[in-house]
Amino acid sequence: MNFQSPQSQIVLSGHGLVKNYGTVVGLAGVDVAVRSGEALAVMGPSGNGKTTLLHVLAGILTPDQGEVWLGGERVDQLNDAARTVLRRRRLGFVFQDNQLLAELPADENVALPLMVDGLSRRDAIGRARTTLAQVGLAAEAGRRPGELSGGQAQRVAIARALVGEPQVVFADEPTGALDAATGSQVIDLLVGAATYRGAAVVVVTHDNAVAARCHRALHIVDGRVSDAPGAAPGAVPLAGGQLGSRAVR
Repeated sequence: MNFQSPQSQIVLSGHGLVKNYGTVVGLAGVDVAVRSGEALAVMGPSGNGKTTLLHVLAGILTPDQGEVWLGGERVDQLNDAARTVLRRRRLGFVFQDNQLLAELPADENVALPLMVDGLSRRDAIGRARTTLAQVGLAAEAGRRPGELSGGQAQRVAIARALVGEPQVVFADEPTGALDAATGSQVIDLLVGAATYRGAAVVVVTHDNAVAARCHRALHIVDGRVSDAPGAAPGAVPLAGGQLGSRAVR
């Protein structure tokens, strides 16, 4: 199901971003902007700056030059403590290996960032279970990561990224450890669930099929934005409040 790229307000932007690692160029003057409700795929060869761009936009790394704005706040000028709070409260993250805690059940994994931010355990677990139900995992709320399939574990990671109602969700190769069919379902769920809530999504990927599920693609080569064509629209939106219509096993 195709849909048009949203025309809502810009929620995240980077201007003239430069990041070097000694003599190695990570970013060489990148400009990027993402609107609320939009999914952007960041593509390019390995070692050309994709993950560096994600980390700079997320406030994990500070650019050597340039500006990063989240809403009306300039992220690159914040100190480390303020950036940590910003990531916890306003950003969500999904990783290739899901980074779930093996000893905790799914609902506690999802609730953990809320509890770290001071929400009571009871309220955090309640919100976590609601979010798990929205990604089709209500019955698995008490199961630990080792008892879940790869697709189910990644859906728990998506729920954890969304439970705090972030403005932007960052995903670094979120389907890299999954087979093609499961990966396609997971990216549909991630893009649909986040954009339905009005969040922007920034996905680093090597996979053209993943990029095709986003609104557009940004290609990074040698730390610069290239002229490679963007991905065709193809993400699957939500309907009726259900976060995805196909089971991800």
